[in-house]
Amino acid sequence: MKLREWRKSQGLSLQQVAEVLATNKSYLSLIETGKSFPGRDFAKRIELLTKGAVSAAELLDLDQREQKQRSVSEDRTEFTGMFVKSEPELLEEAATYGIDTEAVARKAVEDAVKAERIRRWNEENREAIESWNQHYKKHGLWNEKYRLF
Repeated sequence: MKLREWRKSQGLSLQQVAEVLATNKSYLSLIETGKSFPGRDFAKRIELLTKGAVSAAELLDLDQREQKQRSVSEDRTEFTGMFVKSEPELLEEAATYGIDTEAVARKAVEDAVKAERIRRWNEENREAIESWNQHYKKHGLWNEKYRLF
């Protein structure tokens, strides 16, 4: 059973369920619509509240996530934030601010990869760079006599 179905079958509002779970209704709405996944602890709290009618595995969408993880491992060009592990409370707060945690994670990974590429390139070409610097100190640039500044 989906969380929204359970909530409506119990005659509860989004606000009432959010209060019981000590969260806000906007985050709970994101979970109900599948736009956000709760952390494990929060999913277990929902499972306890619903007395098992809504399972933590269903809330975490583990079957679909496993399929996504398999497709990512097969095609490294695809990126999903499913691999990002963080504190559930922090993810909840980010969701309330409208922060796209997957986009932030993707950007962080891209920046880290770029920085590592640069570091490795510099390391691999250190000898050539040092050689060029020594040559410049000794002979200067070939076009220095034509420079106007």
